[in-house]
Order: sequence, then structure tokens, then C-alpha cells
Amino acid sequence: MRPSRPGGPPPWRGLVLLAAVLALAGGGWFYRDAAETAIAPVLARLGLAAPAPAPADESPAPADPNLVTLDAAGQTRIGLAFGAAETRRIVLPVRAPGTIAFDERRVTHLKPRTAGRVLTLAVQPGDPVRAGQTLATLDAAGLLDARNGLAEAQASLAEAQATERVAELNLKRGQDLLKVMGVAQAEVDRRQVDLAKAHAATLAATARVDLYAAQYARLAPEPGAPAGTSAIVSPIDGVVTASGITLGEVVDTSRDAFTVADPSRIQVLANLYGRDIAAVKAGDAATIRAPVPDHPTFEGRVRSVNAAIDPATNTAPARIEVANPKGSLRANMFVSVEISADLGREGTTLPASAVQQTEDGPVAFVRTADDRFEKRILTLGVQRADWVEVTEGVAPGETVATQGSFGLKAILLRSLLGATD
Repeated sequence: MRPSRPGGPPPWRGLVLLAAVLALAGGGWFYRDAAETAIAPVLARLGLAAPAPAPADESPAPADPNLVTLDAAGQTRIGLAFGAAETRRIVLPVRAPGTIAFDERRVTHLKPRTAGRVLTLAVQPGDPVRAGQTLATLDAAGLLDARNGLAEAQASLAEAQATERVAELNLKRGQDLLKVMGVAQAEVDRRQVDLAKAHAATLAATARVDLYAAQYARLAPEPGAPAGTSAIVSPIDGVVTASGITLGEVVDTSRDAFTVADPSRIQVLANLYGRDIAAVKAGDAATIRAPVPDHPTFEGRVRSVNAAIDPATNTAPARIEVANPKGSLRANMFVSVEISADLGREGTTLPASAVQQTEDGPVAFVRTADDRFEKRILTLGVQRADWVEVTEGVAPGETVATQGSFGLKAILLRSLLGATD
């Protein structure tokens, strides 16, 4: 046997190859696959066949961290509901404590019209009164003075009028005599001066009569009341809130006898603080709630916001007008106030239930297909219990998940953590 050539295949390799070919041919066509499987590793080891290719990597692509896929059955299982991003007027809810007060325009402080002794008291604090009702009567000495002064003024007027008529007659006679040279021109001039003086006296007496007549009319007793008495009468319908006189007391015109307030329409003083002072404007709607069980809720409008800040509380009161037909709200009652402050602009809003909190901040899940939901990071503006303003993240008209959106958040977090159950 010849020696093998340097660098050539070993002499026994040929024998092995020949044996393999004969085995494959002898196995027949039926066992060809099994033979190939058995012989392939041997050929590869001998360097006569290429090794089998490595299996392809079949691991799934990484999941999109902002996308959730959920079919209709899954959506029903987590109770998913939907809403829409829409454009609306931005109204900021401002909550503040408040106090009930009477409207200053519906409060009257009644003083006696003249000094005198209190004869009767018809009401006390808490009593309802009607316009024109007598609250008290006084034995008014000032009324007698006014009546006597009126009588004297009327007498003086009558005297002045008579003097003026005589002066007018004398002037006429003098003018007639002057025509026939019965008197001098100087006498006629003197009589003209007398008539002017008499006319001036008549005017003064008339003015004095008018003065005493007005004073007596102001102090005169009500129809049917005893002469020489003066009544204190309510000018409005309302309730007596204070009484400053007692029976038999001598009073003058310098102090309040009664205070009467109309409680059918009152005002609420809501204490605004910080930026809420600038947000609230006249005309904004307000809701008032009293801390009383089963107490009704009242609606009103802001009339004004005080221009001055209370230095003790650093707040500015907003005055809210409220109808109070049944008198349920009482002065000095503490209430809670919610003012709908119109900020004067429109913005994109979402239902509040669509917003979920994550490590990235507030997010919403926007429905991009029937079974696909995209997580959007939101920038929020005004936040209310029913809706929130979105300045970035969602466009008007897009559909978002509302109820059940927490389930989408949980599914997304589970997929990112690699859970399989």
C-alpha cells in the first residue's frame, strides 16, 4: 500500500465514505430520511458536510410600552366605558366659607320723628311687620309746637295779605289823583314802596306757613290715633330685628327705636383668598349650603367683590345675592359657598374618570382602534370633580377610556413587568 501524501486525507477516510454510500443505497428509498439523519453527523465530523444551521431566534419582539391591546371580551370583563375629549367653557370651582347677612338696601333703622314719652309698643324683635304698620306711639310735645307754630304762621299770612291789599288800593288811588294833580309824584312813589314791602311780607308769611305745615304733616298722628301723639311706622315689609325703646321711656330723635330688615332676599359674604379673588367676577353663579341636616341648597349670583382686603384675615368678601322666600337662611349663619368662576376662555376637557396617575404623571388611554389603546401623558389645567382641562396630550374629538381605565393601566404595567398570568 502506498504511503499517503503529506497534507492529503487519511487513507481510511475513503473506506468510511464508501461504506456510508453502500449503507444508504442498501437501506432503500423508504429509509432515506432515517439514513440521512444518522449519517449527517458523521459526515460533518469528518469535514465532508456542512454542519446544520442553528435554529432561528423565535423570541417575540419587545412590547410597546405605550400600547394596550384588548379584545371585546376583555373590555367587557373589566367594565370598560368610553368618553370623548371636547371643547368647553372653562369654569373654575371656587370653594370658600361664608356668612349670611341682611342686604343693606333692605334694612331700615327707625328713629322717633319727635321727642316724647313712649305710650305704646306694638312689636318686639322677631315679629313680622308690614309696610305702614305702627310699631309704637309717643306722647309728642313737638307735635303741639308744630301745630301752634302753623296756626301763628297762618295768622301772620292773613295779616300780610290784608296789608298788601290796602297798599295796592292806596297806590291805585294815588295814581288816579296824580292825573288831576290832586297829589304829588313823590306821594305816588311812596305808595309804590309800601306796596312792595307788603308783598314781601306776604311772601315771607307764606313760606313760614309752608314750613310749619310740612313739619306738622310729618309729625301728625295716624288716622284714628289720639291727638297729640306721634307714631313710629315701618316703611317696608320685614321682620323686627332690634328694639331700642321701652314703654314709658322719654326718647329723642338721636337714636334708633327699631331696626326692620327684609329677609326675603339676603346676601352671602364669601371670604375669598389668594388667586380666587381675581378669578371671581360679578355675575358668576354660586351655590350655598348650610351645615344643617336636610337643609335646602340655595342658588345665587355674585353681585360684587370687595376692593379692600381684610387685614385680619387677608381675605376679600364676595357679595352674593340669594332669594330666601321662606326665611331658611338667617343672618350670621355660617355656610359653605361654591362659586363657578368663569375664566373667560375655552379649552379641551376630558371626563375626570379618564385620568389615571402613573410614575410619568397623569395619563389617559386613547382608543386608536376597536381593540387598541394608546397611553398618552397629559398636562392638566383646571381640575373638577366631573371633568379636567387638558392643555397637552389629547385633541378634541378623540375617544378615551373612562370607567375601567384602571384595568388598562394594570394590563400595561403587567406586560412591562413580564408577567404571564
